[in-house]
Amino acid sequence: MSEAVTFSAEGIDNYLRREDDTTPAVNASYVRVQLRERFEKYGARVFEADIKAKLKLPHTRKRLRITFDSDPDEFDSLSDRRRDQNARPNSITTAKQTSVIGLGLDDEVGRHWRSNFNLGMQLKLPLNPFYRASFYRDIELNPLWSSHLKQSFAYFHTNGGQAESVANLYRTLSKNLLFQTSTAAKYTDRGSNWELLQSLSLHQRLSRDSAFEHQIGASGDSQPELKSTDFWVRTGLRHRLYKSWLYGKVVPELFFQRSNHFRMEPILLFEIEVYFGKAPDLIGP
Repeated sequence: MSEAVTFSAEGIDNYLRREDDTTPAVNASYVRVQLRERFEKYGARVFEADIKAKLKLPHTRKRLRITFDSDPDEFDSLSDRRRDQNARPNSITTAKQTSVIGLGLDDEVGRHWRSNFNLGMQLKLPLNPFYRASFYRDIELNPLWSSHLKQSFAYFHTNGGQAESVANLYRTLSKNLLFQTSTAAKYTDRGSNWELLQSLSLHQRLSRDSAFEHQIGASGDSQPELKSTDFWVRTGLRHRLYKSWLYGKVVPELFFQRSNHFRMEPILLFEIEVYFGKAPDLIGP
């Protein structure tokens, strides 16, 4: 499967290659498959699956990439995304309704910012074109503190538009400990709602193959009035199961949401993540 992904990406890249570009480049294309089983209060079980693909074309003039996502999360809540939750139950039927394919471009904006643009179509009838743009910047504040800033915009023809701002601040505590504070705000034009999120995380490397992420967080909405919507406490253990392409994750969580009168809801999440192609290293900090 990995060879098929790599050969497909290299074949497209060579077909579109600029004739004057002979520089060698490692093709970092990959397909990622995530399978999650979530156990909730009173024995409820939720299965989630997601497939993402990026075929990178490093020898094209603008270094394009072809993207596929079976379940884009632009209009999921910040809380769901931060907690690795899916806003919709997964099935073949929903995948047919939500899958998108697009053409992406990575570039630089000025001396410090990186950008990512994506234009494509949702694979359902009637067709739902979309446009996404993101801007990133990493700042080294001093030997101990660093930050990552992100500003993104998305517009889907049938869903409307949204804008999101994220500021992550990191502090190295030791060789194996990293503190992170995340502040995020997202505006959705349908409903004119602002969603706000604040979380604190501690990343703890246990070994070359294992790492913990301990996290507390809260989120809220501005409509119909400014109010908190949920709180959570969770800890997740990620382990590299095999080489650099098979990972497992276990996450126990205590969740409190306004719609349930902030009663405690225990959740246990199991996740398997498989990479085909050039897999990133997912063990932190």
